[in-house]
Amino acid sequence: MLDPVGPALGVSSEDDRRLAAIYRERAPQLVRYLRTRLRGGEGEDLVQDAFARLARRGSLSALQNPEAYLKRIIRNLLIDRKRRAAVRPQLVELDGNQLHVRAEQCDGIELAQLQAEYRSAVESLPPRTRQVFLLHRVEGQSMKDIAADLEISTRTAEWHVAQAILKIGEALGRP
Repeated sequence: MLDPVGPALGVSSEDDRRLAAIYRERAPQLVRYLRTRLRGGEGEDLVQDAFARLARRGSLSALQNPEAYLKRIIRNLLIDRKRRAAVRPQLVELDGNQLHVRAEQCDGIELAQLQAEYRSAVESLPPRTRQVFLLHRVEGQSMKDIAADLEISTRTAEWHVAQAILKIGEALGRP
């Protein structure tokens, strides 16, 4: 992986070997560290980005401590990700419920369509199921309070909410 990069950037084969050794030694530790801070396979991606930046830097011999420099690169990449996430909202409101959605400007049309589909799915629920679902999810009432207000058992209220979630998921094309 690293051999083609070195010569293309004018890096000596000694630097290339040193970078490969640092990668073999540090990459697994860094990936484990980042898995606790990031979702899914983002840790592996971030480590790859960090090593690519380190390789692009040029000669490693000019660095007193390449490992510390690598940690700084990773810290900067994490800060950049956090800044991008702060600019881009991660939660979107759907009828009073927050839904994790990628909310970029180009996704506005998709989001509006999803909201319309969600409202339609809720409207298509049987009346009692819709009533229980809305009381629980929109009004924030507990199952016990819903059961008392509607004179049904708590278990029945739970069943209605579960049915609503299943039917809405099916309507939105999600399992």
